[in-house]
Amino acid sequence: MRNVLFRQLAKKGKLGKLLVMAPIALEVANLMRQTQKAKQGKYAKARKRDKAFDFALDQANRLMGKKKPAKRRWF
Repeated sequence: MRNVLFRQLAKKGKLGKLLVMAPIALEVANLMRQTQKAKQGKYAKARKRDKAFDFALDQANRLMGKKKPAKRRWF
């Protein structure tokens, strides 16, 4: 059902194409941020720009229906 809706929107115009490309762009942004975090190390303090970008990604993921993975506890 959802794929059919996306295909119909993609044929309509620019907004439809944007709605189709948004989840793909979100995945690419998530992968880029994950690799960036891995290079920084576990205890590196995030800059203000990184915090803002992470917040925007979290909000976009929430809107798209993705949930954060459960945090691993130390105990």
